[in-house]
Amino acid sequence: MSEVPAEQLPFRVAYDAAAREVVVWMTFGNGPKQTTRRKTFPSLEALAIAVAGHRYEAFLQSRLANTLIQAAVTHLGADPARLESAVRALSDPTSTVPLGTLLHGSSPGPAGAPPADG
Repeated sequence: MSEVPAEQLPFRVAYDAAAREVVVWMTFGNGPKQTTRRKTFPSLEALAIAVAGHRYEAFLQSRLANTLIQAAVTHLGADPARLESAVRALSDPTSTVPLGTLLHGSSPGPAGAPPADG
């Protein structure tokens, strides 16, 4: 399948620096019944969930998922390997690791806790 230019796809992804969120404009329908919907992703977690939801669908949804991954890496500073791991975990009903841990790593110990001396 040949690559479709971004301007021919029925969606556009941008980063709103003031709001610190990824914004997607999706166009539905044709002619006078055409409408555009705006969806925002205020966090890396929300974006990872959207990617997992679109990743294995039809061509356009898959392209949207890939574009969202690029936006997460470029604008939200996502680690591509951690993001991919999180998306796979979201598609696995047996996964019990919290999404934040997958995306950002393990959380630090309690505040003020002394380091463990073996």
